[in-house]
Amino acid sequence: MNEPRSDRPRPDADLRTTPALIVAAIRDAGTQFADLLRLARIEVRGNLRAVATLAVLFGGALLLVLVSLVLLLIALRDAIAVLTGSDILAGAIVALPFLSATAILLRLGFRRMGLRSVGA
Repeated sequence: MNEPRSDRPRPDADLRTTPALIVAAIRDAGTQFADLLRLARIEVRGNLRAVATLAVLFGGALLLVLVSLVLLLIALRDAIAVLTGSDILAGAIVALPFLSATAILLRLGFRRMGLRSVGA
């Protein structure tokens, strides 16, 4: 009743000592951690580049939209000036919606910023 012998070493037959195994585990953990930090740095740089590119593209698009709106307002003022015959009246007509929106927002802002009693 002899068991068959194999040339494979048993898992518990490691000749290294426990301190040597702990040092090797710490060394491997340090290597893994360094690799993790390197990968994280690469990921963060890639994400920052993507966000910067996105911000530049949206900023450029916003700038073009604002320029287009200014040109549209200038064209609208010139068209109204041709129809009314007065440059000043055309400028006032085009500026009136913006002045009223500014007044409404200013009133709402002052109401929101109003000082309230501490006890209330």
